[in-house]
Amino acid sequence: MSVRGRTLDLVFGGLAAGQLGLAAWLTPSGDSVTANGRPLGGLCLVHNLFGVDCPFCGMTRSFVALTHGHVGAAFRFHPAGPLLALAMLVFVFGVAVVAIRKAQPLVERKRFLFAYQTVAIVCIAIGVFKLVRS
Repeated sequence: MSVRGRTLDLVFGGLAAGQLGLAAWLTPSGDSVTANGRPLGGLCLVHNLFGVDCPFCGMTRSFVALTHGHVGAAFRFHPAGPLLALAMLVFVFGVAVVAIRKAQPLVERKRFLFAYQTVAIVCIAIGVFKLVRS
């Protein structure tokens, strides 16, 4: 067990929990997401610079819709959103279990790294398919 691995687990777990918590705090509003009643606007750097969607455009709206119980809307905004949200939730839970048990950090486990890479590749592939299809 390394301190570096435990630190990475806690940092990435915190980021994932923060993303899911932020999605629950934001409010779905039609095709946009608002904070305190104000639209967030275009936050995608790729879209702002090049005028085209990136493979992850719609992911924030998908997370927000999902955390508010709008599963159909979550899939419409980005088909990979629910998959990524579930993977993040499992990761946060796994980090908590590993920390409590003082077991080997997740980031040091080959099976975890393989699962993480697989989810990332599937999400990117779904995002590229979504772009090509539209």
